Amino acid sequence: MLKRTGVLAAGIAAAPLIAACQTVTTTKGTGKIVVMTDPNEFTDDDKKAIEDATKLKLEIVKSDLTRLYAMYAAGNPPDLFRVQAAGVPQYISRKMVKNLQPYFAASKVLKPDDLAPANNFYKWDGKVVGKGDLYGMVKDWSPDFTLFAYTKAFDDAGVKLPSDSTPLSYQELHDVAAKVNKKAGAKRTYWGFVHSNNDQWIDRTAMNMLAEKGQSLYSADFSAANITGNSEAVKGFKYLYDLAAEGLQQSPVDPSPNWMGADFNNGQIAILQYGYWFSAMAESDTTKGKTVMLPAPTWSGTRRDPTMTATGWVMSAQTKDPDAAWAVFETYMGGAPAVTRAGSGWGVPGLKSLYAKMPTDTAFQKQVQKVLGDELKYSDGVLQFNPYIGEETFSTTWKKHLESALKGQFTFDKMLSNIEADVNGAIADGKKIVGQ
Repeated sequence: MLKRTGVLAAGIAAAPLIAACQTVTTTKGTGKIVVMTDPNEFTDDDKKAIEDATKLKLEIVKSDLTRLYAMYAAGNPPDLFRVQAAGVPQYISRKMVKNLQPYFAASKVLKPDDLAPANNFYKWDGKVVGKGDLYGMVKDWSPDFTLFAYTKAFDDAGVKLPSDSTPLSYQELHDVAAKVNKKAGAKRTYWGFVHSNNDQWIDRTAMNMLAEKGQSLYSADFSAANITGNSEAVKGFKYLYDLAAEGLQQSPVDPSPNWMGADFNNGQIAILQYGYWFSAMAESDTTKGKTVMLPAPTWSGTRRDPTMTATGWVMSAQTKDPDAAWAVFETYMGGAPAVTRAGSGWGVPGLKSLYAKMPTDTAFQKQVQKVLGDELKYSDGVLQFNPYIGEETFSTTWKKHLESALKGQFTFDKMLSNIEADVNGAIADGKKIVGQ
């Protein structure tokens, strides 16, 4: 049976965890700040720049959700740690992270009016994402529903490349993907349209579809998933299911040993849905000169292209020296490391004042910036993540039941009811953990 609360709560006893999270010490630290982050995103140069600027010693711990929760349960969490937006409401509801609004209000580096709209994902007022105080900040971000097209796949199929200024509808995207999709027997040439980070972000894709209709994946109080009783949600998930059932999308019955970014680089995907950040690696030896960025598709004609990841940092509520932790945070987000990141093309900067640093040297980078400039007009929205479940809870149950449905073990409708039951069970468990 699915572990209801997902990876984020795996193996953790709820009562000791909450007790540990509520114990906030104000004792000064040792001059060392522990940062849990992705080593691929945090370079030795970043570390040196921060240590030189703050005169603090950094200890870097590789991001690992299970280890993070174990460190909290043991009472020694990292001072700062990397998150994605989907996890932020849960961290706040469990009193794991510090309210940083007073620090932002006083900062001369991270000025509130300079913060990119994606930082609204780090606001939570106890009821909705996007309102209230700031609990963190994006290191960078992207309008995440944009597309990358491998032009050779279109040439091979004799299909006209979609416009890079007029967005497709999702139905048009499906129809184009079906034309460029190519598989002969067991030999796969091109997947037509691969999305949602191999279904790890499937709920986020559905959330954005529903948001075009002014709807949510969850009830207003986040106490239940609203799927089977919502015809628009059923329609959206049926679309996503059909992409897998028709063999246009990678799936549990038609998997790839690689992640979808690598498959695009290898020339095996015709259309890929990733944000601006992917442009930094989209041109491989195979795809160079044969890749274009396209606008985000629309579900119902309303343009929305927010970030779905909003990767950034938060501060532990248990940090022994919040001022020192803030100095590290502020330098990484607004100092030399932030300027370097802006010029790398690996994401839109977290500060609007750094937007001009994004690269425009090559023809591809110029084309990307043309598309991005328009997409930024539609990127201010947020997704309403559930505060009671982990960021992988929905995707885990989706993938489990999707595989069974694709194998004919039960119907699509049964798949959705199973997913809804599992997610609602996880929500109920999560509410108990926070005392609701």
